Amino acid sequence: MGEHPRQDLLDRFARGRLSLAETRAVLAHLVGGCEVCRAATAATWEVAPAADPSAGTASAVDVADRAADRAYDQVIDRVFWQIQQKDVALQREAAQAREIYDELHRHPIAHQLLLIGNSPRFRSRSLCELLLAKCHEAGFQDPRQAIDLGHLAVGVADRLPADDTPSEIVGGIQARAWAQLGNALRIGGDHAAAGQAFDSATALLDLDPRILPLDRARVLDQLGSLRRDQGRHGEAFRLLDQVIAFYRKLGQWHLLGRALAQKAMVCDEVGDVETEMVLLRQALDLLDPQADPRMFLAARHNLVLALSQSGRHREAFALMYHTRPLYLETGDRLNLVRLRWLEGSVAAGLGQLDRAEMAFREVRDALADLGLAYDAALAGLDLAGVYAAQGRRADTRRVAEEIRVIFQSLSIHREALAAILVFHQAAMQDEAEAQLIDDVARFLKRCRHNPDLRYLRRS
Repeated sequence: MGEHPRQDLLDRFARGRLSLAETRAVLAHLVGGCEVCRAATAATWEVAPAADPSAGTASAVDVADRAADRAYDQVIDRVFWQIQQKDVALQREAAQAREIYDELHRHPIAHQLLLIGNSPRFRSRSLCELLLAKCHEAGFQDPRQAIDLGHLAVGVADRLPADDTPSEIVGGIQARAWAQLGNALRIGGDHAAAGQAFDSATALLDLDPRILPLDRARVLDQLGSLRRDQGRHGEAFRLLDQVIAFYRKLGQWHLLGRALAQKAMVCDEVGDVETEMVLLRQALDLLDPQADPRMFLAARHNLVLALSQSGRHREAFALMYHTRPLYLETGDRLNLVRLRWLEGSVAAGLGQLDRAEMAFREVRDALADLGLAYDAALAGLDLAGVYAAQGRRADTRRVAEEIRVIFQSLSIHREALAAILVFHQAAMQDEAEAQLIDDVARFLKRCRHNPDLRYLRRS
């Protein structure tokens, strides 16, 4: 809202016609004692009761001031009551949304979409917000389910009744729903469909310039992730800088931390490790580990990797040691595998090759057991790097053949397979040095979601 709320917001505040979030923001500003805004809304306050005749010699100015104070207090009391009533209503709607979600969840996805399309019962803001939250969470565990939830959220958002809700609020929810679906498709590797979903989201932003800045920032934040995966780093930086400016202006410090962590990931993509570490440290100062433990853990994880890549292996080990409890608190197997992979990387950097070998073998086998063949092959490359550093050429050849078979079975794009075949040929000729293996591994991580990248072997 800037230094002072806009006049139209102040007028709607006095009449009790703001959303709950807007009401709280304006109220916080007024309670802080802003005489400018109080004067600006003087005409809209309730009429004050007549002055007490017993006031005697009080000046007309004093009487007017006391009357204005009473009127002002009445408005503030009324606003507090409205906030309480809205909180109760929101809690009731949230409970109803959970019941409706449980009812939906008992049916196949096709039937769920039909229910949303045919029954007004399933068209509520609270249900849409719940679906968006569920979609976000599923992105960490089950990308396919996240896509289904994204489609459901879009189905609800596009059918929200606009009778009692301002168009900018409905438009913001719709834009966020399309963006959340796009993000789920991005995680699932379907960048073409993700791009179409984000086109719908940004079109809604363009259609209504009144859509709230926070909703705009959330859409652009997720679009920045897609641009990063696509290798369009300049666009990703531009989008994330806009998001960072939005969150900083709005005082959304946790979301600002998320955006800084996202920008750090783009820096990692372009090889700017020093800036990456600076951004990650800033992000960790802002992120709320209670509100978003996964994001906080991801930022810590990426900082350990960046420290290790920059040769600061002891610092990486110390931070990893203090971060280990966070992995254990998440409780899911995949995060524990990521911890073990990180332990292997740090051990390799410290020259503890026996420990690194054991960790990489365990990670490779666990990822294969989880059906994550691409990641299992990447862990195999790390294992091959350890063998190459130890001069174990027969073991390097064996792992190279295993990785070649895996990647050929995945039907991956040509450049990724070309990089694997370069490594395989070098291993078969006992010429696979640690630097070549590291270059191939880095390329495979970068090109995973960007088939337009070209593999150029260092001479």
